[in-house]
Amino acid sequence: MNEVVAFCGRTRRPLRAWARLALLGLGACASAPHAPGVLDSPRVMLGYGNGQAESVLSFPDSAYEALVRFDLPAGAGRPRRLWFRPAAAGTFQVSVYRSSPLDGPGEPLHQGPQEVGTRFGWEVGRQRWLVADLEGVTGLAGLDTVWVGFKKLAGEPALWSSDKDAGHYYMRSLDPSRHIALLPVRRAPLVQLELPDAP
Repeated sequence: MNEVVAFCGRTRRPLRAWARLALLGLGACASAPHAPGVLDSPRVMLGYGNGQAESVLSFPDSAYEALVRFDLPAGAGRPRRLWFRPAAAGTFQVSVYRSSPLDGPGEPLHQGPQEVGTRFGWEVGRQRWLVADLEGVTGLAGLDTVWVGFKKLAGEPALWSSDKDAGHYYMRSLDPSRHIALLPVRRAPLVQLELPDAP
């Protein structure tokens, strides 16, 4: 899963007009590249919260994992890309999970590093998002629920989040000595799944 583009612009516009508006946003952020194919077709953005960067979600250690649960609409196509809004440079491990029989994160479909580089500023006013391509992740088609996890690998990466409790954000510790299972958290990291638009 590779980084596709970092740019400034909003992603809360869900339907066909969104691509055109995002292209206008790129014009104000010339230092961030536009990767071919990122804005080439209609799409729906699935996210939770109010979409506002109101606080920073940091990672106290490398065992902490922040998780967002995405309930896919009926008939939704295969997720195409993962969008997230970093607040600081560093390296995440990004994991994509199918849902378990107990309705938690189950089998990992993908786990890999995602670097948040220092060449761009990640201050709140920059409104920059990173986009990770999901085309190479197998097993996503036909799922009703997808979990996306973020864990610190290097540096001090962080995510912008909304303070609105959207009921889809959780945390856990992967350190077996701490016995911290899946806990709901009253925040909403700015993480979105891109779905193909309905035909």
